[in-house]
Amino acid sequence: MKYKRLLFLLGFLLPILLHACITFADQREDTNKLRQELIELEKVTKPILQVFQKAAQFVSPSVVSLSTEKKELLKNRTEITPTPPDQHFPPKNDPHQEGVPKKGFGAGIIVDEHGYILTNNHVISGFSEDEMTVITYNGEQYKDVRIVGTDPNTDLAVVKIEGEGFLPAEFGNSEEVQVGDWVIAVGSPFGYQQTVSAGIISARGRTHVIPLVLPFIYEDFFQTDAAINPGNSGGPLVNLRGEVIGINTAIATRSGGFQGVGFAISASIAKETVENIINSGTVIRGYLGVGTQDITDELASVIGLKDKKEFIHRFGLPSEKGAFVMEVWSDTPASKAGIQPGDIIYELDGKKVENTVDLQHFMRRSKVDSKIVVKVIRDGMENLLEVTVEKQPEDLGGKTYIAIRKLDEPVKFSFGLIVNDLNPEVAKSLGFEDEGGVVVVDVEVNSPAEHAGIQRGDLITRVGTEEINSVNEFLTLIDGFLKTSGAVSIFIKNKGFVTLK
Repeated sequence: MKYKRLLFLLGFLLPILLHACITFADQREDTNKLRQELIELEKVTKPILQVFQKAAQFVSPSVVSLSTEKKELLKNRTEITPTPPDQHFPPKNDPHQEGVPKKGFGAGIIVDEHGYILTNNHVISGFSEDEMTVITYNGEQYKDVRIVGTDPNTDLAVVKIEGEGFLPAEFGNSEEVQVGDWVIAVGSPFGYQQTVSAGIISARGRTHVIPLVLPFIYEDFFQTDAAINPGNSGGPLVNLRGEVIGINTAIATRSGGFQGVGFAISASIAKETVENIINSGTVIRGYLGVGTQDITDELASVIGLKDKKEFIHRFGLPSEKGAFVMEVWSDTPASKAGIQPGDIIYELDGKKVENTVDLQHFMRRSKVDSKIVVKVIRDGMENLLEVTVEKQPEDLGGKTYIAIRKLDEPVKFSFGLIVNDLNPEVAKSLGFEDEGGVVVVDVEVNSPAEHAGIQRGDLITRVGTEEINSVNEFLTLIDGFLKTSGAVSIFIKNKGFVTLK
């Protein structure tokens, strides 16, 4: 009986065991087959992987980490500088903590064998030279750091460490970069030095990236999905030849960390800036004194139009090409030449202006005191204006500006402004002999005229480009100017153009 049970049990289990063995053998055979397929595929992909590996190896010796630390302890919340949103500035301290030193991390690119290093201005802003440490790719630390120069308008800066024989990075041609190109980013995210991430170029020519922008900010950014985090600032964005095509500068994020949208300022701007700073310690650029935007559906909406198509029809444009003038500052090359809000800058010295980036490119290369011919489209008509390029000032403090208004808004003639004809007695008392125009008698408190900086005794000589000699001419021209251009610009002697909004 015992043997019968054993035989029964073996008869029951044996098929199961045999099936398991066969299944295991089949699985092992499948696994071996998959392994062999992967080995064969690796032979195909290995050259691609080696491109990334070698590009990283090529550029890494030229990438440094920049550590910053305040020597004085922060005492209270008021000493904490707020971080603008959507940018990966160095990490700040918890404002609730006291007595904690302010620290920051960033990256830089060696651009000269003598130790010149390109980085972002915001990486070193607020720190003195003895509060900075440069760490090279092999771990060597340099505490003797000198600030050579900064350029807040491109958010770039150059520092220098002592020594010779440093390996400079090679710059690529950023004009050749295309959407979809593979790129790698190198930096020190969260202080982790020599970190490499990879992605593609998601877009090029991005503007309006940096919030709280300066009046003369230059923006020409590559957008990438290569991982960029706090500490990548100032590090390179590199093509697969190991050439620097951008400087990692900002991220768009809701969490403070990487969310797939990073921005690197183009190498073309970086090269111009670093050469100027190394040669002269500063950056001298010409400027117009205008604020412009590309012709888009968003722009049309801002000024009260349905879409880009209606915008093109309303302003009498042949296409969507050009840079639309949103604002003009007083006493600038643009205002002196007669450029007005509502103009579309179409050509510069015979070269087509496709968009705002084209305008920036041209002006960055324009020499101070040179003369350029600007073709603008105004009310569907082409106008040629000669502009004398001037040195870009540090800021626009003290200058007023005129800006485009929403079209079809109801506008009062008074604007809180009371004017009178300029008779001989008044002209003599104010020192305006042999002048034409109307004199400002009074300005209402908190009125558009007051906001524009107009004061009692000011002499208004032009509305737009038209000279005036009486109150009647003044009011008539304002009415016509509003109907045609949608913005009111008046010229005040000794002040330049201002706006009435």
